[in-house]
Order: sequence, then structure tokens, then C-alpha cells
Amino acid sequence: MRFLVVGDPMLSSETLATAVREVFGEGAEIAGVDWKPASDEEFWHLRSQVEKFGPDAGKPPVELKEAVKQADVIITHHTPINGELIQSSQASYIGVCRAGTENVDVKAATAKGIKVMKTMGRNAEAVSDFTLALMLAELRNLARGHAALVRGEWRKKYSNSGFMGDMRGKSVGLIGFGYIARLVAKKLTGFSVRQLVYDPYVDPAVLSEYGAESVTLEELCRQSDFISIHARLSADTTGLVGKEALSWMKPTAYLINTARAGLIDEAALLEALQNKQIGGAALDVFWSEPVPENHPLLTLDNVTLSPHLAGATNDTFRMTPYLLLGELKQAIQSQAGSAWFAN
Repeated sequence: MRFLVVGDPMLSSETLATAVREVFGEGAEIAGVDWKPASDEEFWHLRSQVEKFGPDAGKPPVELKEAVKQADVIITHHTPINGELIQSSQASYIGVCRAGTENVDVKAATAKGIKVMKTMGRNAEAVSDFTLALMLAELRNLARGHAALVRGEWRKKYSNSGFMGDMRGKSVGLIGFGYIARLVAKKLTGFSVRQLVYDPYVDPAVLSEYGAESVTLEELCRQSDFISIHARLSADTTGLVGKEALSWMKPTAYLINTARAGLIDEAALLEALQNKQIGGAALDVFWSEPVPENHPLLTLDNVTLSPHLAGATNDTFRMTPYLLLGELKQAIQSQAGSAWFAN
């Protein structure tokens, strides 16, 4: 089998190649290409553009034009694999070391009979941990208190001082109930909170397993003290939390987002925060990354912001290729038999 591993500044081709050898054996033929934007800033900008607009918004390395012609399997992380590359490829599989496939032209791949695989749940532990961290940080002013101490201030009063409380007894609303949200729900049980879920596609029996209640989006917004977003971004969910949903929220409630920025209407959220319509927000994802220097969010005292860190742990990066390649190996074995792995 001929593998093409396509690395980037977060997950190198060398790391991917090592995983291929360990999963498929030393007999695997491996070629490597790395996507190397001019700077980290350019990488994060292009990554953000690809997330929003698809693989044609990126700038894949020119070496890929020839490299894709020789591969049976293409393994990528964030590098865009656009329609032009797919048309030149004879691969049977494209594997993406991520939970989404925004960087691959799936329509072009499907038309050519190429199967596209993603790595569901690969960073679920990391993101669920981070979600709880953001809830506590926003509730208890951890980042703001730290920033004040660094400035030499012994600060005791905050935007939420009039309603700051404990986690115990609060209601937490989860929008979407996939891998990550289910881990959040599990980890929240130790805080003795009520859990509400808005997810039209989840089996009620699954919610029952987690002790969660199924509610409408309006009910979730009106009743929750924390609202944490875990839905996938699509045409149907873009701007899901907009002016109306924010108007339903309690003035003491916090909005947490470790999913995708596009799930929230940016202008509506800014207005709600500036007017203290809601208690606050904790955001790890943004509509433009890196966040522009003059962005209004940076002037607010009722937000906790982090630079898209939720899923970025060493454990996640180490395990992701193995999760994907393990599933890929099973898929190929079931389709073609063990002859593929004779070497």
C-alpha cells in the first residue's frame, strides 16, 4: 500500500508516518509532504478560512499536485485537499485526523469513489475538560483576577459580583449531545447540577442514561445558568444562538463556546454582552482567527477568552493518527481481505 501523509505545523508528516508504520507495518510505502505557510499567523488564518469556506480557501503545498497521483491512501490533518487535487488522485481513501472534513472536498471525492474518513471523538476528552474549565473561569473570574494581579491590583469586584454563586444546584444547558457534550455531562455529575439538552437528533434513551432532560432551544435558554454549545456548524446551525436565543437567556447566565464561532451571531452576542443582557461568555473559538487587535470583545469585562486551545493537548495529538488509522485498517480489511496486509 502506498500512503501519502500530509503534515502541518500542528501534526508533522514524520509523526503521521510513524503512526502508519506502527499500525500497518514496516511494509507500508510512505511519502510525506508538509504544509508550511509562511508563518504561524498565516497558518491559523488559512485554517480559519478553510473551516468557514472549504478547501478552496486554503493554499496546499505545490508538491501535493504530483504526490497525490501515487497514493492509495491520503492522510491529512488541516491541509486542504481540494477538488483539483482529488481529480489528480487515484487514492481509495482520504483520512482526516480531525472530527470534521471541512478541509476536504468531500463532494469531489464521493463523485470519484474515494471514501473520506474522519476521527470522531478524537479530542473529546480535551474539549470536555476545557469546557468545564471555562465555566469555572467565567463564574469565578479566574482570568480577570489573574490579569488584575499582574497589573498590581488586588481586585475584589467584578461584573458578576452581584450574582456570582456556586456550581452546585445550577442548571446547565447543552446544545448538541455528541461525543464531547456527553463527556461534559458525565463530568458535570460531580457538581450536582441539573442538565438540559437541546438536540433534535438524539435518542431520548441516551439522555436518560446521562440523567439529562430533553428541552426545546427556548426552554434551554430560559432555564439554564450556563449554556454550552457542542453542535456541528452547518447551514442549518449557523447563527443558531442569535438575537432571539440571547433574549431568552437569564441576565445572570453564561454562554460557553468551544465548538465553532459561526454557531453564534457575533453582532448579537456583542450587543448582549455590552448591554449586560446576559451574565457573560467564555469563548475559545472566534469568527476570525487570530482575533483582530481592535475586536470589541477585547474591551469587555464580562468575557473569558482563550486562543482556540480546547482540543490542543499532547495526548490528543499523540493519539489521533492511531484512532484514524485503526478505523481505516478495519475498513480496508473488511472490504479487501487480509491480502492488503501480506507485507
